Amino acid sequence: MAKNISFHATWSEAYRMAQSLRNSKLRYSVRQTPGKSNLAFFFPEVSISQYVYLCILFGTHRSGI
Repeated sequence: MAKNISFHATWSEAYRMAQSLRNSKLRYSVRQTPGKSNLAFFFPEVSISQYVYLCILFGTHRSGI
């Protein structure tokens, strides 16, 4: 399992991301990136298959492990 995965999305993308994540039942939190117009979605623990799903959902907007 991977820990502390985060992805960034703009405010306009965030609603769509949240809708998709609500259906997936993944645990996550959302925070606004200081001084920027982006939101960061944080995932405490994800399996490999969940990580692949998140990469497909968010594309290349990953910020780190």
